[in-house]
Amino acid sequence: MNRALRAVAAALSFVALGASADWTPARAVRLVVPFAPGGQPDIVARALAEPLSRALGQPVIVENRPGAGGNIAAEAVARSTPDGCTLLVGTNGPLAVSPSLYRNLPYDPQRDFAPVTLVGTSPNLIAVNASLGIATLGELVARAKAEPGKLNYSSVGKGSISQLSMELLDAMAGISMVHVPYNGGAPAVTALVAGDVQAISLNPTALIPQVQAGRVRVLAQTSARRSPLVPDVPTVAESGYAGFEASVWIAIMAPAATPREAIARLNAELVKIIRDPRMKKELWDRQWIDPRGGAPEEVAAILREEGSKWARIVKSARIEVE
Repeated sequence: MNRALRAVAAALSFVALGASADWTPARAVRLVVPFAPGGQPDIVARALAEPLSRALGQPVIVENRPGAGGNIAAEAVARSTPDGCTLLVGTNGPLAVSPSLYRNLPYDPQRDFAPVTLVGTSPNLIAVNASLGIATLGELVARAKAEPGKLNYSSVGKGSISQLSMELLDAMAGISMVHVPYNGGAPAVTALVAGDVQAISLNPTALIPQVQAGRVRVLAQTSARRSPLVPDVPTVAESGYAGFEASVWIAIMAPAATPREAIARLNAELVKIIRDPRMKKELWDRQWIDPRGGAPEEVAAILREEGSKWARIVKSARIEVE
């Protein structure tokens, strides 16, 4: 998310935060998670559910609907009754990447959803097997240029931000590393530690134990600014690739026709919860999430920007998902 978009979001945020809304949900609210229990979106949804239930005076139920890279859940929410009672805990995949990956996607992220708020962002860490003898991102790029096609990197699957962040690095650095997809973070990290692949871009929670054990070395973080949890690790942009950003983000979305007063109330309550210092201490730091909150317009801007960016990378890298 570039500075211009953040400036626009900041200017607009007071409108949403200051909105007065008498709307209350007529029934239980569902937070639909596009992935299986235990992952970051699921943990976030469960953390939001209890305080949101207290604020709205209705039960808030977390419903996991994994499959098709998050598209099954996204389609279900897009087609649900637009009364503010069914919300998507959305991520980059189904909201910004899927339109470029899947033919005949049964929903349009920008047309079929009304953004509520941005929960937060999280960096991936670009790392290598420690035995490779590479200490900086510049050294990794230099090795890749000297040995084209010989360096492999693992990811959590085709079309994931884990892959796309490395494809973006390839494009900006003029290199060509070989992608080896795995089904999830655990096997992708196992392959890195075993030396089956040489590099990875992945969420910090899966990598830090291996870093602490000395098996993996972190080279850079993919966010626009350094995470305070790894302040000594430079960003990719700081390492010579200005404008690079491949953050993982989570946003709350409602069906497109949801009444404005419902969006305003949901936004106001969720922003309070997200920005509560107790939530930061109890959850965000452990999940490596930079808590945000803010106006729905910020999410809309992110969808437009990231949709275009990842479409270019998917096309140039010729990524296909069956």
